[in-house]
Amino acid sequence: MSTYTPLEQQHIRILTLLPGTFESDIIVRLCPALLSINNIPRYEALSYTWGSPRLICNVFLDSEHDRQTLPITENLYTALRHLRHPTVPRDIWADAICINQSDVRERNEQVARMADIYRSATKVFVWLGPEADGSTTAIENLVTIASKIKVDWTHYTITPARIEDGDTQWLDLERHAPFDDDTWQSIVQLLNRPWFTRLWIWQEVFLAGKGGEVVCGSTFMTWEDFRKAILCLWRRRKPDRIQGLHEALSRAWQISNLNDQPSLRTILRRTKNAQCSDQRDRIYGVLNLVKEQERLGIKPDYGKSVYEVFRDLMVSSIFEYGNLTLLTCCEFQDEHDSMPSWIPNWSNPRTSKEIWGARACWNSLPQASYNDGDAFLTVTGYHAAVITKTTEILTSTSSTLATPDQVPQLRETYAAFKRLITWLRNEIPGGFDGKTEAICRTLCCNEFSDRYEPVNTKHLDFQKTMKWFLALSDPGIESSDDVLKESAMFLDAFYVNSLSRSFIITEEGYVGLAPNTSHKGDRIAVFLGCKSPIVLRSKNIKDFAVLGECYVHGLMTGEAFFGPLPSNWQRIARHDETTMSNLDAFIDRERGVWQFQDPRLGPLPEGWAEEEHSMQHLYARFRNVKEGWASIYDPRMMLAALRARGVTLQDFTLV
Repeated sequence: MSTYTPLEQQHIRILTLLPGTFESDIIVRLCPALLSINNIPRYEALSYTWGSPRLICNVFLDSEHDRQTLPITENLYTALRHLRHPTVPRDIWADAICINQSDVRERNEQVARMADIYRSATKVFVWLGPEADGSTTAIENLVTIASKIKVDWTHYTITPARIEDGDTQWLDLERHAPFDDDTWQSIVQLLNRPWFTRLWIWQEVFLAGKGGEVVCGSTFMTWEDFRKAILCLWRRRKPDRIQGLHEALSRAWQISNLNDQPSLRTILRRTKNAQCSDQRDRIYGVLNLVKEQERLGIKPDYGKSVYEVFRDLMVSSIFEYGNLTLLTCCEFQDEHDSMPSWIPNWSNPRTSKEIWGARACWNSLPQASYNDGDAFLTVTGYHAAVITKTTEILTSTSSTLATPDQVPQLRETYAAFKRLITWLRNEIPGGFDGKTEAICRTLCCNEFSDRYEPVNTKHLDFQKTMKWFLALSDPGIESSDDVLKESAMFLDAFYVNSLSRSFIITEEGYVGLAPNTSHKGDRIAVFLGCKSPIVLRSKNIKDFAVLGECYVHGLMTGEAFFGPLPSNWQRIARHDETTMSNLDAFIDRERGVWQFQDPRLGPLPEGWAEEEHSMQHLYARFRNVKEGWASIYDPRMMLAALRARGVTLQDFTLV
C-alpha cells in the first residue's frame, strides 16, 4: 500500500507526531489539510538539514489499515525525537515526509507553496542538531547578549535593553566580547553546523518572521534573539586567536540579515555558496525571498533540466524585467563548461566580490535578441577598451581577511600589495605617480564614504585611504606593524576586491580590476542595460565569450556614452527615508547642491516630456507625447539618441 495519496488543490500534508518517551519508537500520522486564506490549520514547521541519505532510521506510520515503516534520514529522526511531547500529539510540517518526493507534479506544487507553508506555521523550529561541542554554553551566551541589548533593525543601531542596568559593555564595538577561548570555540562550532550551509533555510527563517525558534538538543532560543546576538558579535572587534570565527559569524550574519526582500540578483549572489542537493533549487529555493514582480513568472518545474532552469531565468530577466543585470553574475571558469558563457552557472561557487554601485550603462534599456533553443545571445553595446597588460594580485597562498589585531595576515596582504605596486611602477604608461588616485580608487572599487549622502562611516574615508595608500606604496620604506594596524581597513578592502581578480591596463590608458581569467587581447564592453563593464574574449570574427564583470576607472558612471562628469560634479547614493534605500543623485561640490538628473544629459529629444507622478521624488518617468506611452527608461539613452550624440554602438554575439 502506498504511503501517499494524491493531495487535493490547496492542500498540504501535516505530520502528527504521537506522544512518547525519548527512547520509544517514533509513531506518526499523515493527514491532508486545507491551507488557504480562509483556512489556516495549526501546525509547527521544521527547518533542518536532511543529512546523509546513507544514514537512515525508521519511523512508523500509523494508518487506519495497518502500521507501515517509513524510512527517514538520521538528522530528521533525531529532530523528531527531541521535539516529541511525552503526553500530547504535536502537528509538524517537515518537507522530506510531508511532500511525496517521488511525485514530480506534487513536488512542483508544494515547493511553489513554501511561502504559505512557513508563513502560516504557528512556529518554525530551526533544528541545529543534538547537544555537542559546547552547544549549550554557546546558546546560553547568545541568549545573555540578546537580553542586554535592543536593536533598531531599520538603522542597525544597538542600545541597552534596560537603561537602569548600567551594563554598557555590549555597546562598545571596539572591545572583544568578554568570553574565554572555550566559549568562543563553542560559538564557532555552533555556527559551523550544517544547517548554516544549506540553501533552503534562507527562505524558511525569513518566512518564519518572529515565530522562529532555534533548537539544539534540549536548549533553545528565539530566532529574533539569535539575530540580535549575531549582529552584536559581527559588529564587534573579534579576537584573532579564534580560528574560523570571522567566517562563521559572517555566514550567520548573512542569513540573519534578511529584513527586507532583496532583489533576485542580490539573493542569488548571497546564496551562491550555500549547499543544495538539486541544483535547480539554486533558483527555486530563493524565489520566496523576493517580491512577486522579481520572480519573473518562474514556477518550480522539476521536469526541466538544470540548464533549462538557469537559461530560462536569464532570458526572463532580460525580456521580462528589462535589464542585463544577471550578466554581471557570469564567471568564466572552465573552457569546457557546457553552459553558454552568458548564462550564470549558479552551481559554481562565487569566487569574486560583487562590484557595488556601478552604473556603466546608466539608465538604458537593453537591446537584445534570443531565439528559443539558441545557445547564443545578441546584445548591443559600446566597445570601450582592449586589455594590454594583466597581473594576478593574490596568489593561492595569500592570507584570509584580517582584523587590525592579525598582524601576520595583514603582513601577507601587504606583501601582495607591494608586489602589485612594484609591477605597476614598471608597467603603467606615463608613470605610477600620475595615476595614484585612479589606482587607489580602483583597488577599493571606489567604495568610499563620500559617495553617500549622508556620509556612510561604514565605508573608507578617501583622504585617509589615500594617505595609507601612499605610505604603504613608498618603495623606500617597509611599513611597521603599527602602520599596518592603522591601515587595516584599506588592506582588507584591497584583499576583498582583489579575490579572483587581476589588475589590468588597457590600450586606451584605463586601469581596472578584471577576472583572473582575463589576458592580453581581451575586450571590455559596456552593454545597454548592464550596470558593469563586461570582459569578453573573441572566439571568432563576431562571437564572444563572457569572462565576467570588471571595475574600470573612468567607465563606471556612463562615461562610455556621455564622457566624464564635469570636475565639480560627483555621483552619490542619496538615502531616502521613505523607501529606506539609496537613490542615484549628483552633487555639485563647489555649490553644495544636489539633483537627481545627470548634469551631462541635456534636453529631452523632441516629442518627449518628463511626466508628473506620485513617486517622482524617487525616479523619473518619461512620456512619448505623440504616441502616448510612458517609460522609466530615459529617452536620451535610447539607440537613436545615443547615435545622434556620436556614440558608436555595435552588436555582440555572446556564446
